[in-house]
Amino acid sequence: MHLNQYYTQNIYGDALIQSLSISSPKIALDLGFGAGDLLHAARRRWKDLNLIGVDIDRQNIIKANSGKLIKTLELNGFELALPQLISEKFGNIDLLISNPPYFSCDLNHTNKKILHEIGLLDCISKNLNKIPAELIFLAQNLRLLSKSGELGIILPAGLVSGQKWQPIREFLLSNYQVTNVIQLPVDSFKKTDAQTFIITLKHRDNNVDHVRLSNTSETSIFNISKSQAILRADYNYYKTAQSLINPKIFTNEEFRIFRGNKSHNVLSLSNYEHVHTTHMPTTPIRMNLLGNRVVGEKIATTGDILIARVGRRCIGRVAIVETGQAIVSDCIIVISPKNKLISEAIWNIVSSVDFKNYLVSAAFGVGAKYITYKIIMDYLMREYEASK
Repeated sequence: MHLNQYYTQNIYGDALIQSLSISSPKIALDLGFGAGDLLHAARRRWKDLNLIGVDIDRQNIIKANSGKLIKTLELNGFELALPQLISEKFGNIDLLISNPPYFSCDLNHTNKKILHEIGLLDCISKNLNKIPAELIFLAQNLRLLSKSGELGIILPAGLVSGQKWQPIREFLLSNYQVTNVIQLPVDSFKKTDAQTFIITLKHRDNNVDHVRLSNTSETSIFNISKSQAILRADYNYYKTAQSLINPKIFTNEEFRIFRGNKSHNVLSLSNYEHVHTTHMPTTPIRMNLLGNRVVGEKIATTGDILIARVGRRCIGRVAIVETGQAIVSDCIIVISPKNKLISEAIWNIVSSVDFKNYLVSAAFGVGAKYITYKIIMDYLMREYEASK
C-alpha cells in the first residue's frame, strides 16, 4: 500500500524546529511521524524532550520501537477519536509537529466530523467530494493543540496561496496566531516537486496582527498583514511584488483583458486555426496568425498581447500578434489595447525578464501553476502608469 509519505530532510526539519517560539516543551508529538525525522530534529534542540510518534505504517512503528527513543502509537490519522486516545495515553501535549501525507481523500462522514469539531467544515465548499488529506491532519493537530502549546506543520502551496483554500487561511488567521510561513525549495522531498511551506501557529495570546514570511534559501524576512496573508502567504510572491500589494486604480479604458472560452482539445477537433500555450515559445515573440474571425469565439488580433495562463513550464510565455488573427484557447489570457502605441508600451513591459520572473513567483497552484487577471493587472497597471 502506498501511503504517499514524503520524509523530511534534516535541514528542513531543523528549519521547522528552529522557527518554533515555545521555550521548553516537555512532550512533542508527530502525527504521521514516518522515519521520525521531525521528532529527532526536536530532540536536537531540546535534549530532555519526550517524543511520541503516531503512524499507521507498521514498519515505521517497528523501526521506531527498536530505537527506543520514540514512544509510538499505531493509529490511523483519520481516526475521529484520535485526540481522546492520545490524551488518555500520554496526557497534555505542548508541542505538535507534522509533515502529513499528500493525497486526496473522500470527504466522508468521519472526515466531516473531524473538520466540524475544529470549525473548518464551514470553510469548504459543499460541492466537494474529495479534499486534501493534509487538511484532515491539520484539523487533527488543531484538535490536539493545547492553550499553551504550539504547532509546526508542513503544508503544500494550495493551502498557503491557492484561491480555493482562502477561507481556510481566513479561519486560521482569525482563530490562531500564525507566527511563521516559511517557503521551502520545490525539491525538499524525495519523489515529489510539490511546493511546500512550514507553518507555525498557536492560540492567540496577544494582539500581534502580522505574519512573518521567510524562505530557507533566502536571508530576507517580510512581515505582512493578516489581510494580505488571507489573500496569499507565499514568500516568493511578496519578495517580487511587495510594492504591488496596493496598486493604483487604473481608470482609463486603454485596453481590455480576457481569456479564451474553449479548451485546446475542443478547438483541436474543429477546423479553425487557434493559439494555445504550446504554440508559444519560451522567449517573447511576435506572431503572424492565419486564422479567421468566427462569431462567438474569443479572437486575438493584430496588436493583441498573449500571455500563457496555466502550466508549470508555460508560465511566463508571452507573444504579441504582429499580423492576422486567430481563436485563443482557455489557457491564454489576451490583453487587447485600443491602439498600436498602447500595444507597444504594454509589450515593452510584459516581454521583460522582470515580468516573467514576477509571473513565476506570483502564480497560484501546486502542480499545474496558473495566473489570474489580477496578477497581471497588479504589475501592468503600476508599470504602465509609470511609463506614461
